[in-house]
Amino acid sequence: MIMLFAEACLMKNEKGLTLLELMLTLTILLAIIWVVPLLMSAALKESGRDFQQEEASLFFHLFSKEVREAAHVASSKGNIEVTKKDGTMVKYEMYGSSIRRRVNNTGHEIVLQEVRGFVIDISGSKVMIEVELNNGNKEKQVCFQMS
Repeated sequence: MIMLFAEACLMKNEKGLTLLELMLTLTILLAIIWVVPLLMSAALKESGRDFQQEEASLFFHLFSKEVREAAHVASSKGNIEVTKKDGTMVKYEMYGSSIRRRVNNTGHEIVLQEVRGFVIDISGSKVMIEVELNNGNKEKQVCFQMS
């Protein structure tokens, strides 16, 4: 009799999850969610750069590209205005503790956060921008207007 009951239990073909399977799945999922941020943080520390430096690098890349492709670059009141060949004017300016990018004096795109200030020096086709980050680091980029 016991043997028949055991065979009947094994032969059942139920479609669904048991509470034990659900708890095991949830435990594994929570372990993965807990470990992934720790691994990402360790990988970032190994690279020696923090998020603000990465963001500054992206900002300088965008800024350099726009200066290279500009027809005219001018600085006024701590802002920098880049005029493209098609007449579009792009302005970079301080906005609180951020640097924002505006196209034709419209829009509001934050391109760098947590900034104490920035300095612009234009001499001929050479444009130098230096940004002081809130962590005390100063990042500097020199680029050249190509047209």
